[in-house]
Amino acid sequence: MKKVLVLGATGMAGHLITLYFKEKGYDATGFCRREVNEFNAIIGDALDTQSLKKAILDGNYDVIINCIGILNQDAENNKSIAVSLNSHLPHFIADITKDSSTKLIQMSTDCVFAGNTGPYFEDSLPDGAMFYDRSKALGEIDDNKNLTFRNSIIGPDWNENGIGLFHWFMKQQGVVNGFTGAIWTGVTTLTLAKAMEQSIEQDLTGLYNLVNNESISKYDLLLLFNKHFRNDSITVNAHDSLKLDKSLRKKRTDFNFIVPSYEQMIVEMKEWIDNHKEIYPSYYFNA
Repeated sequence: MKKVLVLGATGMAGHLITLYFKEKGYDATGFCRREVNEFNAIIGDALDTQSLKKAILDGNYDVIINCIGILNQDAENNKSIAVSLNSHLPHFIADITKDSSTKLIQMSTDCVFAGNTGPYFEDSLPDGAMFYDRSKALGEIDDNKNLTFRNSIIGPDWNENGIGLFHWFMKQQGVVNGFTGAIWTGVTTLTLAKAMEQSIEQDLTGLYNLVNNESISKYDLLLLFNKHFRNDSITVNAHDSLKLDKSLRKKRTDFNFIVPSYEQMIVEMKEWIDNHKEIYPSYYFNA
């Protein structure tokens, strides 16, 4: 039974990934800042690097999955913390585990790119201009031991104040705007967890764009949310006021995981949420 430590285990990605590995029979532990009942957890703060180092080395984990990050405007407003968590932390973990068999799986983002010259491949030069973009680019690990998955994510959040697109949509009533010119390539957090499991089995390393090599607009993505979660009860208006294309494409052919279609990923996400209703109560109401 492989031992897996998930850093940031109460976040949008982290909670689902930790639960997924636990339910698949792994010895899964979360590292987070608050107590949880759903899985074993180490309570700590990743900014306290010495305590984090002790937790990592004492645990003798097979895999460490880093889901910690400070996002967007928060990164802009807290630059030193953004550098610590988005840039320094992944390299710190790689450094302290380099003489062991422990593997790091780092989560990167399509935001390392500006969105003006896509599509972007694994070897495209990150040109994102915001502080968040640059800090995440610096945190990418590209070596022959560890793995960075670069992608955007959508998924359920068990935090009521979550800021993700899906969580936002599930709180809406009536009419919302969907941007036809905002082009997206990403995965659900469930698909990401499945890919992480497969990458461990295959010992995938380096930098990998985890995408299905197809793009979808945010407008069409909201239509899929509406169809499968709200019985088309929301009116999604098409707007073309935002033009942004951070489409990722994968060149690498050495990983046999197949990222499903966008609709299939949403269907599987619905199944996951239905099977975990107790942690997503705000998603259940009469639409």
